[in-house]
Amino acid sequence: MAAYITLIFKCFLFYMVIIIALRIMGKREVGELSVFDIVIYLVMSELLALSISNPKESVFKSLVPIFTLAFLQIIISVILLKSKKLRDIFDGKAVIIIHDGQINQKTMKKERYSIDDLMSQIRDKDLCSPEEVAFAILENNGNLSVLPKKTCKVRHPDPLISDGKINKEALIEIEKDEEWLKKELQKEGVNGIEEVFLCLWQKSGMYVIKREFKNSSS
Repeated sequence: MAAYITLIFKCFLFYMVIIIALRIMGKREVGELSVFDIVIYLVMSELLALSISNPKESVFKSLVPIFTLAFLQIIISVILLKSKKLRDIFDGKAVIIIHDGQINQKTMKKERYSIDDLMSQIRDKDLCSPEEVAFAILENNGNLSVLPKKTCKVRHPDPLISDGKINKEALIEIEKDEEWLKKELQKEGVNGIEEVFLCLWQKSGMYVIKREFKNSSS
């Protein structure tokens, strides 16, 4: 009887622990989990399973590594927030499958993405043909984002600037350089790249959101 009581106590305790750990690590939808997130959650669940299956095992042998993993995830998330290169390594990188109705077959082969999967996603957006697609982007979480030509407002799906940093790959893809980008920003009243939080190249022009800086006098 005591073994069953211990088991029930562990299940309740670890249920609360996993909820707290997930809250600490931040809110993300299941479909938005990166490979790193999934690995963390799998290791956590395995640690819990081992502790629950062994009634004599101390709960602290599971609690310590679980919160260590949660802390590690927080630290790495902060680092990834500041480095796009590391984000691409840990989280993967979104790639464009269709650009202006043209399918990038080399990218599809590299990502092992079949034409059947592509057509299924296109039909799911109530479209009939790749010709109707402005951009189809295979996101780093494995989802395919489809932007129809009739509603797409951007000339390129990726930001040209993110949090004060230029997306050089996006500039190469649109066959523009940094000097062109700076001139376009000046037209919007922006004097420096470091001032920009987000910059999208839309059909109507540049869409710019400026960064919020803390007041040095506060």
